[in-house]
Amino acid sequence: MTRRAAPEASRPAEPPSVPRPRSAEEIARAQKLRLKRTYLGVATHVGGTLIVLSYFAAGLLDLRHLLHYLLGITLVCGAFVGLILSNLNLRFRDPSMTAAQVIVTMWPATYVMYFVTLPQGRTPFMLMGVVGVLFGVFALNFRRMLMVCAVVFLTYTGVVMAIARAAPERVDVRVEAVSACAFAVVMVLITYIGSYMAALRRTVRDRNARLQEANRRLEEAMEELRELATRDHLTRLPNRRSALEHLAQRTSGPPQAPAPGARVCVALLDIDHFKRVNDLYGHHVGDLVLRHASRALQEALHTGEFVGRYGGEEFLLILSATGAASVQAAAQRIRAALAEVRAEGLPETHRLSASLGVTFYSPGESLEATLERTDRALYRAKQGGRDRAVLDEGVSAGGWVALA
Repeated sequence: MTRRAAPEASRPAEPPSVPRPRSAEEIARAQKLRLKRTYLGVATHVGGTLIVLSYFAAGLLDLRHLLHYLLGITLVCGAFVGLILSNLNLRFRDPSMTAAQVIVTMWPATYVMYFVTLPQGRTPFMLMGVVGVLFGVFALNFRRMLMVCAVVFLTYTGVVMAIARAAPERVDVRVEAVSACAFAVVMVLITYIGSYMAALRRTVRDRNARLQEANRRLEEAMEELRELATRDHLTRLPNRRSALEHLAQRTSGPPQAPAPGARVCVALLDIDHFKRVNDLYGHHVGDLVLRHASRALQEALHTGEFVGRYGGEEFLLILSATGAASVQAAAQRIRAALAEVRAEGLPETHRLSASLGVTFYSPGESLEATLERTDRALYRAKQGGRDRAVLDEGVSAGGWVALA
């Protein structure tokens, strides 16, 4: 008998995705966009105000009702702008307050529409209502667009019914019925088209968000690749290639010495008898020693100096020194830092020591020649008993100086 597949209900439900917290910069950018849209809505109400003023100029509206409208529309628009400027809108479920702005800002116009004496005078307010509903395209889905359109339509029909009851002579039932039917059709069409456009905007926004996330991950991957290409995986110091590139930059162009009279000084450091550490205590301890030694070298360097892993237990250092005395001080500083290195698995009595070969870069000399002289100086330090530094004073001097 074949085993039946487990029903979907018995499978563990996937945990809901937790939205990523928005940064202060993202919130500020969203608030700026909401304020811009609100100002655009205020501009449309300026157009509505011009219509009301034209009614007053034509004698279709008295001064008292005009002043009531101006006060009402100013207070309403100012309230929405103030909520955004004070960030109080962020406490609402819909921080853009799109539906509220469409509905509330039409109330002053509805008030005026009730007092306009000619029935034909109500038509411009229907058109302004359509313009206001179009702002729902920015944020509303189909259901909310339908709700806003229904409120606008019911408000219009409510005003007409109130006029019919208070002053029946101002209402032609047949004309008003046709107008209401046409208005309803327009509202439905706006709901459909507006929700479709809003869905397109959401799709574009989601795709942009996914694209930004993909770009962020790509940048992180590229940064990781750069790290892998330029950093030693064990010590996290610049690797041999990166160290040589850094040396090439330091020796090309004008001197980059931090102190007057300082010259670019190249050193190769080799940890003495490191093979014994691996043989006696294991490669794991050897790796720990290299990590701690790398950190000690970084901390021992002065501003403008550099250290990178050259290979194995060898390190390339770029120092700034003026002569043998300053090179000796730098070598003692570095060797003293290594002597303090401790690592898990390494006996307390074990002290790290290092041999250094040091030379000054001679302008015009190839890096290969400089490194070759540095390597010979390191060989002399090892041959001289290790735990010391040997300085090659340069091509012009041609001498060797043993630095204890």
